[in-house]
Amino acid sequence: MFDTHISTLLSGTLFRKILNNEQLTLLEFNFLTGALINNNIPFDTAFAAGTRKNPASIQLTIHVNPSASLVLVTSLEPGSSVFSPSP
Repeated sequence: MFDTHISTLLSGTLFRKILNNEQLTLLEFNFLTGALINNNIPFDTAFAAGTRKNPASIQLTIHVNPSASLVLVTSLEPGSSVFSPSP
């Protein structure tokens, strides 16, 4: 059941937007975290305030199983997003 939920979420529009390096709005990010909560998928978030050097960003870590996580970083300012599978 968990695998079905995570597969459905990963194939969704918001994840494709992240993978295409498109900026997410806060509303879209909140929708994404709400979907993770509704499907009982464990995750962590971290916010990094913007500086002169780096834009403000949010990191979302989705725990797929005890040994695998997906780390998604999206900028809150014009720029790019980052997707990285984590061991």
